[in-house]
Amino acid sequence: MSNENITKTFAMLENSSEKLWDMWLVTFGSMSWSQEQIENMGRKYLEQRKVAREEANKVIDELTNQAKKNQQQMQKMIQEAVINAFDNLEIPTFNYIDELSKKVDDLSKKVDNL
Repeated sequence: MSNENITKTFAMLENSSEKLWDMWLVTFGSMSWSQEQIENMGRKYLEQRKVAREEANKVIDELTNQAKKNQQQMQKMIQEAVINAFDNLEIPTFNYIDELSKKVDDLSKKVDNL
């Protein structure tokens, strides 16, 4: 082999090494870009899930509060209905019963005195 052939061979090897190195750099750059994109997608997904979870919790809290309000209103309505029902009934009061007891006692004394 002549010096010229050896020089061409080394030049070709050096050129091939540079191209191989460039391919490795492009490959690693692509892998790095892909990794960044995957991480960004993952972060966006997690953020969307977080927002959805927060919205779901907000809706649940609102429903719970509304259920409590409805329960309180229902309880108040039932109490008012029971109070109205008892007000409309003619149930003797304790004072009325005491008065009747006194009258019976008075009448008993009068009967005994006869």
